[in-house]
Amino acid sequence: MKNALLIDLGGTNIRYASFVGNTLSKISKEKIADEDFIPFLKKLLEREKEEIDCLVIAAAGPNNQSFIKLTNRDLLIDSRELRTKLNLKECLLLNDWEAVAQSLSETNEEYFLPIKRGAPSNDNTLLIGPGTGLGVTLIIKGQIIPTELGNTFGSTKGMLENFDLGDNKKFFSLENILSGPGIEKLYEEKFERKLSSEKIISSALDGNKDELFIIENFLKTLVSMINDLVLSFSCEKVILGGSILNTLKPILMTKKILDYFPSEINPKYAQLVERTQIDLLTEDEPGIFGCLAFFKAK
Repeated sequence: MKNALLIDLGGTNIRYASFVGNTLSKISKEKIADEDFIPFLKKLLEREKEEIDCLVIAAAGPNNQSFIKLTNRDLLIDSRELRTKLNLKECLLLNDWEAVAQSLSETNEEYFLPIKRGAPSNDNTLLIGPGTGLGVTLIIKGQIIPTELGNTFGSTKGMLENFDLGDNKKFFSLENILSGPGIEKLYEEKFERKLSSEKIISSALDGNKDELFIIENFLKTLVSMINDLVLSFSCEKVILGGSILNTLKPILMTKKILDYFPSEINPKYAQLVERTQIDLLTEDEPGIFGCLAFFKAK
């Protein structure tokens, strides 16, 4: 088997590992500037003493197989450019949540925490998670379908009603609401003061009223979006992921939030929600494992 450098590049962090001699190295995480991306890759490859012949990159942006323009960075990843500049035989690209879908074949059952138990009648799966942006991927009849749903405009006006913010023009895309930066923006617009999403989340977990209002309605809004997607694509399995939802586990698993699954859907389709299995993916590095699965399959 060939050897590979595996990269998961999000809007905030870069995660990386090598797969050499059929062994995956320890996964590391750093913050880098856009202009340092290629020099950083060169440094990682030099560490492996020319054993790497393939680069696999999962990145947050639309993937046309040859390049990815990152949504939350001013960076264009061009596979042909990287092959040439880094002297590699192959450079493979995945959307970040396409990689999460790929990772399912490499992830043990112990990393799936049941949020809502169901009895799915099909294998259609929705994967969704808010982070720096909003990641959404579908698996329909075995085919992985990455999406850019987080950058769509249509649903934000109705969502803002959950926060009593009316028709606020500052929230023009879904991920302006359903993301870490969205949490910060919602809080600032509602309470006219700034806090980081990390502080808002920790304060909500401590039971502070204002922060809890934002987080509970954030989760209500997310559940409503999940229900729409479940209904639209007949997905009877849902996998939630990302550090935000893992941190919010104590609130996510309360009866108040779980009751939104049957209540935030057209009543005609209540049976569909009853059948739907919803799990939280607790694996910290699904992007890297998705890169690995994709590499192995080539």
